[in-house]
Amino acid sequence: MKTLYKWWAGLLLVAVVLQVGFAGYGAFFIAGKVDGDGKTVDEDIFFDGFGLHSGFGYIVWLLGLIFLVIGVIAGIGRWRLGKHGLLFLLLTLQVLLAWFGFEVAAIGFFHPVNALLIFALLLLIVRDAWRAGEVSEPAEPPAKATV
Repeated sequence: MKTLYKWWAGLLLVAVVLQVGFAGYGAFFIAGKVDGDGKTVDEDIFFDGFGLHSGFGYIVWLLGLIFLVIGVIAGIGRWRLGKHGLLFLLLTLQVLLAWFGFEVAAIGFFHPVNALLIFALLLLIVRDAWRAGEVSEPAEPPAKATV
């Protein structure tokens, strides 16, 4: 189970990086649709650009929930599990910020800021997960040679 935990942590990190990339794609897709003639972007064009980001966000949230469950089953300890709880809370907040950001644009400011917090926390979790297998015992002294 600890092996699954370690690999799931890496998978979740890759998913978060992809999600950020999908946001960039959406932004530049929309920017490419606007021209100097005052052409506007309708809802269909908006979702053509950001649909992947929007849909994949729910998959990232689900991966985070599964990661929390894996952490509980793997018995990773209270301190690490607390970080998982915080990560899942930030992922849930990310979804809520996206929903409410459509209603109040100023709330949208916090959506990418929260993404940075998710990324930073996940980097710490992944580092800890991959270092968990390392043993930091002192090396044995070399055997004395007999002559």
